[in-house]
Amino acid sequence: MEAGRGVRALFAGISPEVHEWCLSTFPAGDNSWSYKNAGLWIIEQCNAKGIFDPSNADLRSIGVWRDDSGRANAHCGDRIVFPSGETAALTEYQAKHTMIGAMRISEPDVRALPLDAELNLLRTVERLWGWKRAEDASIWLGWVAAACLGGFPDWRTHLYIHGTRGSGKSKLIELAARILGDLSGDVINDATEAGLRQSRNNQARPLLLDEFEPDDNPRNASRQDGMLALFRRMSGGAGGRISRGGSDHSAVSFRALGAVYVTSINHVHLEPQDISRFVVLRLGSLPDCLDPVSAAEDLERAFSICSEFSSRIRGKLLKQSERWGRAHSAIGAKARSLGADARQADTMATIFAGLDLLLFDGDIDSLRLDDLDGPLRVLMADFGESDEGSEGRDVLDHLLSGSLSLDHGIKRTVRELIFAEVNQEEINGLLDASGALKRHGIHLDLEKRHLALRTGKTTPTAKLYADSKWRNGAHLSALLKLEGVVRPKSAVRLSPNEQQRVVLVPFSCLGLTEVAKA
Repeated sequence: MEAGRGVRALFAGISPEVHEWCLSTFPAGDNSWSYKNAGLWIIEQCNAKGIFDPSNADLRSIGVWRDDSGRANAHCGDRIVFPSGETAALTEYQAKHTMIGAMRISEPDVRALPLDAELNLLRTVERLWGWKRAEDASIWLGWVAAACLGGFPDWRTHLYIHGTRGSGKSKLIELAARILGDLSGDVINDATEAGLRQSRNNQARPLLLDEFEPDDNPRNASRQDGMLALFRRMSGGAGGRISRGGSDHSAVSFRALGAVYVTSINHVHLEPQDISRFVVLRLGSLPDCLDPVSAAEDLERAFSICSEFSSRIRGKLLKQSERWGRAHSAIGAKARSLGADARQADTMATIFAGLDLLLFDGDIDSLRLDDLDGPLRVLMADFGESDEGSEGRDVLDHLLSGSLSLDHGIKRTVRELIFAEVNQEEINGLLDASGALKRHGIHLDLEKRHLALRTGKTTPTAKLYADSKWRNGAHLSALLKLEGVVRPKSAVRLSPNEQQRVVLVPFSCLGLTEVAKA
């Protein structure tokens, strides 16, 4: 750099204006400019700026972002598009964050859509797929509309659709991809957390994943858990920043924002922290009343219309984004008045704020809020599984469903043995159900009406969870989330000659209250 080697290549061929600037700033004899002086100038400027640390820099690539003043802008690779429809080159855009160039994508178009185009799209989606509930098509379209705003919403709701083979899940996610256009890119059929993290680094775009099937293989299940953890980070605020070690032993930082859409045939088990971020819809069989030829033509027409007006749909959402905060706040307040907690209210408000911005002009009013009463209640019922005790119920059900190998090749579930002992019923070939349970660290107290489970990482009870996510004693903290479950501070006497540290599970958690009282 000091000798000027390579400096000429930095400036050469950019534009006549740059060449004139070099001649006037670094003059040399022979009507040329000094490469060495230019190199020294670059070094001085770099020293003045200090060392660049990408792990702390706010780098922004393709997607829709919230700027320093709280407004939305769309980064389209080489230009920024504003809600007014005006554009600016990346080099002209001044902000605290750094816009980095990328491959160009189609820009949002703020021109008006044809009359009733949005409503006709909703009606088509309602008619061509086998939605389980009348509100589901509106929820789907609301997610797509909100996803058009990329990372602009402070809270980004994810969508999970499952259904039987032939229910049209893949066609539906492809239709969403047509609407979102270049903003989402193609639907992905196979991925890893690392692949998604690296390919979407510093981007604020929706992510579409088809065939996100659950897998009993621990290795693949771990891969899916990693992606779900990434989705959790993508949903909130500025997106979770991830730090990983690089090939040169220095830290590499990753960040991605945006809403996620996944589909599967078999239902994926979502943890409570994931349920609160996902809206889950189920597709049934395609409607029988449809004429196959006519339905195929309608579907092809819908795909064509969505492709044609993708930029205008994204443009309308970008233009309407200035009222996003007001719509989201009003819908969130409505949800909380119906009994939703803060997280549930944010998740639902994101969906229905997107729908409102797409279908209507002007701020949301009391009539539009009243129309959302039914859909909000539908989603609130779905969120019933996301309360804190749901993991406790899962871990208890895992225990009760566990199959124990007994004498003479007999196998019985823990539930069967408990119910047999409580009801004083015999099990063919087994004389002592209580003794069989004790050998696995499970002790029944019929008088006090509770179940005592030994705690610890190496106890017989812990071994029943060895192949689950609650291995190594992790089942204890999950069980304690259940109402009524307690962990005595000291060891409990289980028999005249045995004291153990246990967790006590009341019969009410097992559905045995009435039986025990009898």
